[in-house]
Amino acid sequence: MDRFSVLIWRDLRLAIRSKTIWLQSVLFFVIFIALSGIAMGGDNDSLGRFAPALIWLAVIFALLLSFEGLFRDDYQDGSLDLLKISGMPGSTYVTAKATAHWMSIVLPLLIVLPVVSLLLGLSFSTYAGLLFAILLASPALIILGSFCGACLVGNKSGSMLIILLAIPLFVPLIIFGTSAADSYVVSGWNAVEFKALLGLSLISCAIGIPATAAALDAIHE
Repeated sequence: MDRFSVLIWRDLRLAIRSKTIWLQSVLFFVIFIALSGIAMGGDNDSLGRFAPALIWLAVIFALLLSFEGLFRDDYQDGSLDLLKISGMPGSTYVTAKATAHWMSIVLPLLIVLPVVSLLLGLSFSTYAGLLFAILLASPALIILGSFCGACLVGNKSGSMLIILLAIPLFVPLIIFGTSAADSYVVSGWNAVEFKALLGLSLISCAIGIPATAAALDAIHE
């Protein structure tokens, strides 16, 4: 097994053992949706109209809670130093960490999404558009969040600063993502919002992975 796969499986095993990060994200996601429904008085019309935006906000905030710890443990226990000494390319390390983070955070949210959509009374077409939009946007969300986490690793106020740094980067994804569900009903998979989300994810990966690796390298200088 190559080092890339070893890193992914190591992070997945740690996530399964600790349960803290992924369970916290799922609970926040569900609680946010539940409280939003209560705040709207349980009005089905209002919930159906605002459900895509509420789900997107819940996904964003659930992810924001997880980025502080993405590189923190490796930084504190010296794993980052060992990886640098081993000669592993920084981009390989960042890609492995981001992949494991997607599997341990985004995947559980996607598993819960059908239940939440059912509770909010979403039609299948709206749910399908929302699911596809989140899938397309999730690489950009993870990479941009990873970059913010790398820039602030070791900072005592990292959690709040990561939120302040990441939200402006997430705005284009939120704009296209919230409108994608409605556009899917009209245009299907060919909706321009899906193409925009795919493009943003590709650009974010192309720029964000080396930028995150550079931010981590700067820690050693």
